[in-house]
Amino acid sequence: MFDFNDILVFFKKNFKRRDFLFIFLIVITYFLTRLINLGKFPVFCDEGIYIHWAKIAWHDAPMRFVSLTDGKQPLQTWATIPFLKLFPNNALLAGRLFSVSMGLLALTGIFSLLHYLFGKKTAFIGALLYVFTPFFLFYDRMALTDSAVNAGFIWVLFFSILLINTLRLDIALLFGLIAGMTLLTKSSAQMFIALSLLAPIIIVAYSSIKKNFNKIINFFILYLLVVFISFAIYNIQRLSPYLHYVTIKNATFLMTFSEFVKNPFSQFWGNFKIVPLYFFWESGWLLPIFGLFGLFGLIKKKSGLFLYLFSWLFFPFIVICLFSKVVFPRYLVFFASIFVITTSYLIANFKKNYLLLFFSIFLITVLFLDYPVLFDFKSISFPPVDRGQYIEGVTAGWHLDEFMDFARKQSASKPVIVLAEGNFGVVGDMLDVFLKPGDKIEIRGYWPLDEKSLLENQKELKNKFVYIVFSHRIEFPPEWPMRFIKKYDKPGGKSAVYLFELIKVKRI
Repeated sequence: MFDFNDILVFFKKNFKRRDFLFIFLIVITYFLTRLINLGKFPVFCDEGIYIHWAKIAWHDAPMRFVSLTDGKQPLQTWATIPFLKLFPNNALLAGRLFSVSMGLLALTGIFSLLHYLFGKKTAFIGALLYVFTPFFLFYDRMALTDSAVNAGFIWVLFFSILLINTLRLDIALLFGLIAGMTLLTKSSAQMFIALSLLAPIIIVAYSSIKKNFNKIINFFILYLLVVFISFAIYNIQRLSPYLHYVTIKNATFLMTFSEFVKNPFSQFWGNFKIVPLYFFWESGWLLPIFGLFGLFGLIKKKSGLFLYLFSWLFFPFIVICLFSKVVFPRYLVFFASIFVITTSYLIANFKKNYLLLFFSIFLITVLFLDYPVLFDFKSISFPPVDRGQYIEGVTAGWHLDEFMDFARKQSASKPVIVLAEGNFGVVGDMLDVFLKPGDKIEIRGYWPLDEKSLLENQKELKNKFVYIVFSHRIEFPPEWPMRFIKKYDKPGGKSAVYLFELIKVKRI
């Protein structure tokens, strides 16, 4: 039976006033690090896509599953809508607040898991590590699914441990709900639920399977209930005719079984080199190093937990190396959560002086990455693949907000049409992020954006301004009917956005 007084008794028993003060300070620090300059970082093309979907789903109920048209689960789309309602004039802020909220959920999960496993001191250490780890700091500030995937990872891990230790039906029911919501974030969540099947390792490591046979059988029964509930929630997506696109999309990023059989190690060695580099780099280097020491430090005192956490680290690593055709650092963010758990365990056992020394070194190390994420975007130290995506390449939307402000001013005299080079993500959807309710601006995406497109829009010049935004092309034939206005350079000099105005031609 639920009793709210039991919750109050738990907190009174386990937390003092100064503990609540620490929690308050950690939460305030979390929001400060996630909200400072949140809307100033240039929009990334995938953010443009996801926010555009949320706008569509908000205003058109039959399109609530619009993300499935590109094989993406709908949770982010749905969860962004309330933030769009709160901030209708700042869709980029609204989209990124989704990830801020998911990061808070992940922070709560880290604290809860560590408190359950190791106690209050370790929980506070883990919460601080989470707040300042660059991996989390960056993706908790982007309108992407990865912060939600990481939150799901932490809570699925936590409830799998709770379930094997308690074998309670109510835990299984909550676990199923959490797992189901996690499945609505990204396909990789299926791996987390599958890994939960290994939870009996925790109790078997301390005694034989024979002694724990009944517990293991009861766990598997409850686990089947978890799987049933989670996939029942996942199958909500069958209300849409587009669910099959998820499988098609997955084949873009993962090897199919037939591809794997033909050449099982075609991706392995390349991924084996870059995967550790990515999560070490974006975690700030020190965290994974200490995390590995902490993980193996569990062997003596908590061998079952060591085997379980090692499984959650080892098997995803092998699966990603074997099957992933494309690996971006953001796909690996959950690895950093494992290292937060094991690093927290390690340093919680340090003497006070060594504990202060560690945090001093840790903060110095991560601030090298954290400061640019908050204040100096052009200088963010990321692997080249992420520098290219978010800062230097065509997918980075520098100055697009400035152009939309310019177009908004022009629309005061007559409506504006924007011809965008790209009808999916780049650059049309990124411009759409800065479109406000009531704007007399229409964005038309074309791929390719060529002379034919320019001629087709000549008729609009009669009573509208028509501007052209190029994000890929760098050479422009002089005979095209357009006048150069401005070039928006990006850091690194590898790409730029070009702005032109459409002009009349005598014959079309």
